[in-house]
Amino acid sequence: MIQSQAVNAAHNTWRRILQNEFFPTSRRRDIDGLRGLAVLSVMLFHAGWLQGGFIGVDIFIVISGYFIGHSALVTQPFQPMRFICRRLYRLLPALLCMIAAISAGMLWWVLQSDRADIAINGAYALVYLSNIWASGHVGYFEGQSIAYPFLHTWSLSLEMQFYLVILAVALAVRLAPLRHMVVIGIFVLSLGYDLYSHFTGDTQGYYNILDRLWEFSLGAMIWILPRPQPGRAVSNIVCGVAIALLVGVMFFYTLQYACPSYMIVVPCLAVMAIIMCPQHDVARMALVPLSPLGVVSYSVYLWHWPAIVVANYLLQFQVHGMVMGGVLLAALVASLLSYVFVERVFLDYEGRLTPTARNYGALALVGACGGLAMILFYISSVSRVH
Repeated sequence: MIQSQAVNAAHNTWRRILQNEFFPTSRRRDIDGLRGLAVLSVMLFHAGWLQGGFIGVDIFIVISGYFIGHSALVTQPFQPMRFICRRLYRLLPALLCMIAAISAGMLWWVLQSDRADIAINGAYALVYLSNIWASGHVGYFEGQSIAYPFLHTWSLSLEMQFYLVILAVALAVRLAPLRHMVVIGIFVLSLGYDLYSHFTGDTQGYYNILDRLWEFSLGAMIWILPRPQPGRAVSNIVCGVAIALLVGVMFFYTLQYACPSYMIVVPCLAVMAIIMCPQHDVARMALVPLSPLGVVSYSVYLWHWPAIVVANYLLQFQVHGMVMGGVLLAALVASLLSYVFVERVFLDYEGRLTPTARNYGALALVGACGGLAMILFYISSVSRVH
């Protein structure tokens, strides 16, 4: 009897832990579901199974703009060091562990020329300049991209660069109305630049922060624009249409619609509409089931592409079919481990620290990333064929 009660208590404890971690009531689970849809679409795109899955990155960008816009422009009083530390503890540990693990497991056996390129890409990723390196070296949709396990970090570099932009706005402009005007101005200028890149055929604009700032700004503008109060029926219709548009573009968009392209406005506006709608029946049915994947989406994004690249190197052919399915399953396992033992641990740790300890911890994380980046720069330089 006592043993049975102990087993039930342990079972209930684990159930509560899983419930709190993957089905948190303190978060908007429809937005977590959007994250899950985004990372799933990117994974399927990289697997070669979904031709328009690249728009998952655009979904992530709008969501990021929404949350960072609240942290930097709405939350009062704005605490710059708290904002910076939260971002660093959120992003750096998992990225550092992924690049360290892949570099340690891969660089010693690949060809010398490949080692040089992989190492330098990893170094740029650790200092959040991967998009700048990629724009001068490799087209994202070209076959050679499969040789770079850290190429996908270009989007993380964009995100960190946006953090710096929004931090500068928050520090330089104190009055809320002026901040709103600045954000709207950034949106207009970036959208204009993106359209210019599209009509001039600048395909490398895919990596460019100037071509992407309007997407981040669109998410932040949700806090600026008047918030509609639609009824339940209207909210369900708007949400349903927006989700249908997202799924439709994933299946029917081709690479010619990738940013820079005016067609990318469609999925971005769909994400904006979903966020602005209250959570009702359609969101609960269509998005909430994907919310656990959305909770771990950062780690999934980090690990899925290196897993595909490493599998291609090891097997010496482009993986597909059942093999690709096995690779993605392995990546999900690695992602779950990364989330539980790295990402979640550092976020919880950051929340418990005193401000001084938190600042020193953030500085240590930056130093660790910089140190590994210097090692990778050195490996690249000595491996380069002159």
